[in-house]
Amino acid sequence: MRFAAPDILWALAAVPLVAGLLWLAAASRRRALATFAGGRFQAARAGAGVSTHRRAVKALCLLVAMTAGIVAAARPQWGQGTETITRRGIDLVIVLDTSRSMSAADVTPSRLSRAVHAASTLIERTAGDRIGLVTFAGEPALACPLTIDHEAVRLFLDAVDVETVSVPGTSLADAVREGIRALGPPPADGSEPKGRALLVISDGEDHEGGLERVVDGLKRAGVIVYALGTGTEQGAPIPEGAAGAYKKDGSGKLVTTRLDERPLRTLALDTGGKYYRATAAAGEIDDIVSALAAMDASGAGTVLRTRWAERFQIPLALALAALFAEALMSDRKSAA
Repeated sequence: MRFAAPDILWALAAVPLVAGLLWLAAASRRRALATFAGGRFQAARAGAGVSTHRRAVKALCLLVAMTAGIVAAARPQWGQGTETITRRGIDLVIVLDTSRSMSAADVTPSRLSRAVHAASTLIERTAGDRIGLVTFAGEPALACPLTIDHEAVRLFLDAVDVETVSVPGTSLADAVREGIRALGPPPADGSEPKGRALLVISDGEDHEGGLERVVDGLKRAGVIVYALGTGTEQGAPIPEGAAGAYKKDGSGKLVTTRLDERPLRTLALDTGGKYYRATAAAGEIDDIVSALAAMDASGAGTVLRTRWAERFQIPLALALAALFAEALMSDRKSAA
């Protein structure tokens, strides 16, 4: 068994708290009755028609309803099945810059945050395409291979952080080569490759060069590049270490990083793609989605995907039954 929304189960910690509050309310009610009646004996006579056991059962029904409702909201699932998915779309690899300069805050909240938001928005608006993810700084890394499971790509995307980069610097050419490898080889029959694209999201800083050779490789592989620049031309200092600290050069001056659109434009325009600048509203994503949709599909295929059976109906029915039982049950004693 598994839960589709396991974080909701933390709400179960409130059940003992509610139980304690119900007990305190019952104790307070007994004390108030004793004060009003003038003593415990008189209070017992005044409350002779009320069943303490029934009240306890009614409180237990409320606790059961609360517990079962929380479990239902967490969407328990068990029992696996398979569903057939027929895809006809393109192969797209998102090449995401995770170098230290992407932590600059010349766009809010940071360059990397805006880049991740743009990539996530793109994934939400595509269907049927295989998507992969490559991250790069000093060295590129395949974070997620091509897959039609877009939720899996988003999980890897949400985990991206400049703090995870072990090698400083930025090598845009190596990142693009890794993106080409992630797309796989072109058709072995010699036919023209179709439906293969890279989305490069970066501030354009490139410490290694060599883009001319990479462009030739993109053309041979039949890959179109769409580029998305993050940052501003005015630039910003690069956060480093403790809060409020920034990177400095050897002479103690702040290092300012600026958006460099030239390499990104080169990659995009020389391969038949287009360059965009990332905005807070992410309106440019609509244009990229339209451009990708206009590409020839790389082929059709049928895949099987595991699907878990939803079982939230069972705890939900229990919660409703407990609520009905609590509402229908009287706390008065049965007539003898």
